[in-house]
Amino acid sequence: MGTILKVSHLTKIFGKKQKAALQMVKEAKSKTEILEKTGCTVGVYDANFEVQEGEIFVIMGLSGSGKSTLIRLINRLIEPSSGAIEINGQNVSEMTANELREVRRHSVNMVFQNFGLFPHKTILENT
Repeated sequence: MGTILKVSHLTKIFGKKQKAALQMVKEAKSKTEILEKTGCTVGVYDANFEVQEGEIFVIMGLSGSGKSTLIRLINRLIEPSSGAIEINGQNVSEMTANELREVRRHSVNMVFQNFGLFPHKTILENT
């Protein structure tokens, strides 16, 4: 079985002064301090992981921790500030709009707990 998803150093910073905010993150400044000084919000910082074929991968965390942002970055519903995403060996950031549509249709699904799910169906049937 091979790697179907590889995320490397994925970062998303919302706002106009992203370079300054990124430098502050690297200096271990708090999200509050970064927001106050730059007006930027850190959505995801330096995410790294791989998902193997056949593996069930779950993203869990507290409200506001960046789970939904991470998923939207993977399927490029929002653009990353930096980092790389590969789905089935293809670099997502280099895909055309048509290629992205196909990946979204056939390779990536999102299921949000307690939202729009059919209780009598499995996780896969709900995707």
